[in-house]
Amino acid sequence: MRGEQPPPEGRRPDTPPRDGRGGAGGPAAPPEAGTLAETTADAADAADAAGAARADARGRAMDRRSWYMPREVADALASAVEELHFTTRRPKHVIMTALVTVALEHLGDVRRRVEEAHH
Repeated sequence: MRGEQPPPEGRRPDTPPRDGRGGAGGPAAPPEAGTLAETTADAADAADAAGAARADARGRAMDRRSWYMPREVADALASAVEELHFTTRRPKHVIMTALVTVALEHLGDVRRRVEEAHH
């Protein structure tokens, strides 16, 4: 084969060159995919399973709740969690548990503050 260049490094001499579109001279077939709803449901199922596995590994059930609060309070809470997370290197769920536990230990103080704020 006179005048032919050797194949690029990493390619066997008996394989056809690729054209950059996934094949030797033609476009690649699109990957098989489910509908968006199926994909989203699968991702949610996987996330639920992963969350359940982490909770089982810790030996206790975990839960996620949601409450509304003023943005500046939410930002302050998030900052406190981040600071404690980075200074203690403990997981954020441990930090939140400690913050809520301390607040529950001082429920009388919390009650007084709520009553004062609404009078």
